[in-house]
This record gives sequence, C-alpha cells and structure tokens, in this order.
Amino acid sequence: MAMKRYEDGEYMNLIWDGSPDAYYIRGHVSHEAGIDTLIDFGAIDNETEVGQAVHKYGRWSMQGDTLEGCDCTLREYMESGRGRFKITMFGVGIFAEQSKKG
Repeated sequence: MAMKRYEDGEYMNLIWDGSPDAYYIRGHVSHEAGIDTLIDFGAIDNETEVGQAVHKYGRWSMQGDTLEGCDCTLREYMESGRGRFKITMFGVGIFAEQSKKG
C-alpha cells in the first residue's frame, strides 16, 4: 500500500495509538487557515481544543524491518534538512498548553 502524498494546506490524517497528541497540516499555514482546515475536516469542533500553530519540519521514518502495512512515523524537526518538508503542528491537551507558552 502506497503512502498518501499530502498537498500544501491539506490536513494530514494520521493513525494514532489512542488519542492524538497533535494535528498536522502539510506546509506552513497561518493559525487561522489551519483552524479552518481542522474544523472543515472534522478533526476539531472549535479553536479552543488546540494550541497555537507551530511551524516545523517533518520527515517520514520507517519503523521495523518490514515495508508492508503502516510502518511509517512522522518525525518532527525545528530546522529544515534533507528529506524534510514543512508542516504546521497544533498541539492537543498538554501539548496545546506547551505551544501557548511560546
């Protein structure tokens, strides 16, 4: 199964083991545009459920020795680099509180 390629401004629908720690949008988008995307997708009902938008960089990382199934993890980085792409992260729960502090 091929991994989905997300376009800039698109919600990245990730599979979590339990409740999500954050929501991600491909590319660096404004807080307002990101909130609109999350609400339109149905990930959140209102802005108070998440923290401030944080611009980061992501890279897919393979897990384990197999290429079958869902064995990729999104890794976050603060700096751009080889193989990294722009993402906007909205923290949830305690991660939302951390992003509100700065």
